[in-house]
Amino acid sequence: MTLSALLVCADEDSSRLLQRVLAELSIGVEPCPDFVRAGIRLAQQRFDVVILEGKTTQQVISLLRETRQSRKNDATLAVVVLDGQDSVHEVFSLGANFIFYKPLAFEQTLNSMRAVRVVMHRDKRKKARAAVHAQATIDYANVEREKATLIDLAENGMSVQFGKRLPPVEKVYFQFKLPGQSANIRLSGQVVWQDWKGRAGIQFADVPKTSRRLLAEYLDDKLENQSARDPLADVTVEVEEALQPGPAAVSEITHRSYAAPAAVQVEVADKSAQVTEAAAKGSLADPDNRRTQSRHSCRLGAVVYRKGITVPHRCNLTDLSSGGCYLEFPLPFAKGASVDIVVRTYEMKLLLRGTVLTSHPGYGMGVEFALNTSEERSKVNQLIDFVAATTESTS
Repeated sequence: MTLSALLVCADEDSSRLLQRVLAELSIGVEPCPDFVRAGIRLAQQRFDVVILEGKTTQQVISLLRETRQSRKNDATLAVVVLDGQDSVHEVFSLGANFIFYKPLAFEQTLNSMRAVRVVMHRDKRKKARAAVHAQATIDYANVEREKATLIDLAENGMSVQFGKRLPPVEKVYFQFKLPGQSANIRLSGQVVWQDWKGRAGIQFADVPKTSRRLLAEYLDDKLENQSARDPLADVTVEVEEALQPGPAAVSEITHRSYAAPAAVQVEVADKSAQVTEAAAKGSLADPDNRRTQSRHSCRLGAVVYRKGITVPHRCNLTDLSSGGCYLEFPLPFAKGASVDIVVRTYEMKLLLRGTVLTSHPGYGMGVEFALNTSEERSKVNQLIDFVAATTESTS
């Protein structure tokens, strides 16, 4: 699964360093120091990542805005290299996914780009298509059980041969079986493009859980076989290396969320059990208190700050207990770092403080809450009550 990068870099030293890093990670790179030419390339070709560094911040902002408005690269990962933090909020608001700070150092930039590459591979896999030949029946408007043929399949859509152009319709309803499966898949989708031969692109709209599982099983099998033939697909060894964030390379991911692997979740569960036991020895020692006896699987949007630094890092809060939680984002802080976590729900906004216990580059970090006052304990309890009321707990 070959990855591609467009490197738009005005500084020659930074360009050489970034090209070395990309070559080290086996990411194909197209250097393009000319910002006008870069705009043309963004309109011509889709890249897996765009790296922007300019003579002025406004030059970078202008091209970043153009990237997000382009048809081919509107959702492409964007890495921005800045001199300082003055324009951080504006750059993030325009859709930057990662920010690196100058001066760049090779090892730190390499470690940060490893985390970027993990996300690139996942995005690539999410968009990857598997060839398929399966018959389907479709319903739309006043038409029922018309036949169609599936051509290729992705996580969020598929190509279908209808044999004729469809009239403008809001939704098309499908029923089909994938090769090797016995259960029917039922889903609805929207037509996003058609050609004169009757071939059309479908974006999934409503997919029941059972059908989603069947789709995932089929794609996992097909794409795993494709990845096995690709020598660049396996990045697990890279992810396991320790990552130490520093002033030369700080980054953040936005607009996406990813689940930690099973090994990470087990370790977090162990840590949660440890901090829960510690909390039970304090003011929450009631053995019947559900907060000290359970861990809650959840997925809440949150923002985490490293103590003393105002740069926000958007993440997902998961695996909540009375003593800690897990924060999912690909460039976690180092073990021992103090953090502030802001959690918002429809009913509340809470500020929680804690310390990083475990750090897993590419996935996230386990955090132990600092519960020094009754107010801090009350905030955690309030959040647990909210989660417990809306989700099922796990032991």
